[in-house]
This record gives sequence, C-alpha cells and structure tokens, in this order.
Amino acid sequence: MSSEKRIHQLIEDFIQEERSTESNPFLSTRVMAAIEKQKVVSVRPLSPVWKTAVIVFGLFVAVFSGIAAGNLYQTKSDASDVVLINDNSIENFSFYTQMGNE
Repeated sequence: MSSEKRIHQLIEDFIQEERSTESNPFLSTRVMAAIEKQKVVSVRPLSPVWKTAVIVFGLFVAVFSGIAAGNLYQTKSDASDVVLINDNSIENFSFYTQMGNE
C-alpha cells in the first residue's frame, strides 16, 4: 500500500508542478508567426499564352479522339441493303381502292 500511495503522491506533485509553471507570453506569438510563414507560398499564375496553348491542345485532342472513335465504327462492305416490301399487302390498300366502299 505504501508504494501505491507514493505513486499517487508523485503524480499529484507532478501535476502541481506543471500547474505552477509560468508560460512564456511570447511563445504563442512565435508559434503563430512560424505558422503564417509556412502558409505563404508563392504561386506563379500561368501566362495567357500558356493558357491558350493548353486550351488549343485540349480541343485538338478532343477532335482527334472523336474522329478516331468515329472511324472505328465504319463498315467496309460495299453491298447496299435494299428492302423490298409490298405495301399493298401490309396496309390493305385494296379496301380504299374498291369502288363499293366510297
């Protein structure tokens, strides 16, 4: 039990010592200045010439990709597809062409 009381007493002494320690009033100012110094990062904006070049390159890539994709789906057959359907049998035009149904 004695060692347990001693440990508790050491902990209490340490806590009291930390509470009684005075802090440096300039520490927070130095820390904030260091943080602000790290935040400042110089970013050079792109010149209008580079912006225009990137836009033109992007449009060129888009058009070229569209043309290439369109050429992938072209068929090579020259045979024409013709469908011959007798419309008279499908739509029963004979009903309208009979003289008795006018």
